[in-house]
Amino acid sequence: MNKLAILALTLLCAGPILSQNASDVLRYSYLQPGGTARFMGAGGAFGALGAEFGSLSQNPAGLALFRTNELTLTPSIHFANTDARIDGGTQYSDDKSKFGFDNIGLVFNTNPSSSNWKTFNFGIGYNRQADYNRSIYYQGNAAGTIMNGFFKDAQTGNLDAFGSELAANANAIYDDGNGNLTYDFAGNENAVVNRSHAVNTFGRMNEMAIAFAGNYDEKLMVGATVGVPFMNYRIEGEYIESDQSGNVEYFDRLAYTEYLRTSGVGVNLKLGVIYKVSQALRLGASFHTPTAMSLTDSYSNTFSYDYTDGNGPTIGEVQDSPEGTFDYKLRTPWRASASAALVVKKFGFLSADVEWVDYAANRYNFTADVASQDNQQYEREVNSDIQRSYQQAMNVRLGGELVLDEFRLRGGFNLLGKPEEGATGFNTGISAGAGVRGKSFYLDFGWRRGQGKGSVQPYENAPVASTNVVTNDFLMTLGFKF
Repeated sequence: MNKLAILALTLLCAGPILSQNASDVLRYSYLQPGGTARFMGAGGAFGALGAEFGSLSQNPAGLALFRTNELTLTPSIHFANTDARIDGGTQYSDDKSKFGFDNIGLVFNTNPSSSNWKTFNFGIGYNRQADYNRSIYYQGNAAGTIMNGFFKDAQTGNLDAFGSELAANANAIYDDGNGNLTYDFAGNENAVVNRSHAVNTFGRMNEMAIAFAGNYDEKLMVGATVGVPFMNYRIEGEYIESDQSGNVEYFDRLAYTEYLRTSGVGVNLKLGVIYKVSQALRLGASFHTPTAMSLTDSYSNTFSYDYTDGNGPTIGEVQDSPEGTFDYKLRTPWRASASAALVVKKFGFLSADVEWVDYAANRYNFTADVASQDNQQYEREVNSDIQRSYQQAMNVRLGGELVLDEFRLRGGFNLLGKPEEGATGFNTGISAGAGVRGKSFYLDFGWRRGQGKGSVQPYENAPVASTNVVTNDFLMTLGFKF
């Protein structure tokens, strides 16, 4: 498959378009955990706190600290602004917004009689783990063309139905009259042409959490969550080249589009503990097994080519690829975290979580359904590329809450380690929130802002466009105790 490749490997950038490659794995393992507005507003730092449904996807031991049955509903609005610029070109800005639900949760509380176990609780619901809704556009002049790759592929004699075959059917690759293949860029491969690239991505990864937890003697909380992430990702991309300055004889314009949808489901296990050192100090730890994911890609491409020869201008017909599908599996990395919280009754809390994740441990399996030697060889190549490209990283989540009678004020700060091999420093996010708490009902509001830099590359060895993405998430949680 020849596909448009968007390499956006930093915080809040859209995941890569080129499916089943090394950069693609970050879409499933570089997470942006969501949940309730309270969870978001306090930076997601609930690993040692609990009594918060968002923690079921982080440290399930927190489920043991619920004292009543609870129902939570969290509608949200996601805004993403992306600035993109090719070297020497104009900066373009695109906005995208999306309404959805970051959390729906239900907790059942039981209080055993005559036992050191003070609670046995069960929770079920889902929390958002990643959001893929982005729009990117850039335009500018640069050397080179996507046709170089199509022509190189055509020379092998094995035309790709999603790339070089489309170009050949559109007369962008043709016989030179002497039985040899040629194309308009022959001898002028680095001609400067105008290019524009529009990319729209859609979808989310939501994780269903099925959790059990117990509270032993108000000192030790233990819990386990079976996580079932559901993947829904779609991308629509259009890449256009045009020769506005007449640098390439015959060539006028080409357009190459891509449609890709990835859907699938996974499973993982999360184990956690919280220990109350004192009424004020709590310590927590959790371990997440790798997520085993089964994914399906559905994809198609179109290509059109306009040129002017001795017969005058020709507007080429759009060539359509077949509808392609591919089933494969992915194993994402394990995660381990340690956390601490200082809780001052009637005043609030301060908390911190530290998480370790090894992004180099991502592994594809392309041979589970079709055990071909080609698939096996490509699997080895991509997995080796993953090991070379990524590293272990540390994520830090800090949060706090101030109690003002029935009102609450919250703030949080995130430091997310960069997954690329050799990269240093952190991507950052800030959050804030407020809420009101009653005996049987609560209402919370949360906001999180994140930013990160990335890059877009429409084909292999293409000029790279730099991107800067800023996202803002606004959440509202309705909570009911019964």
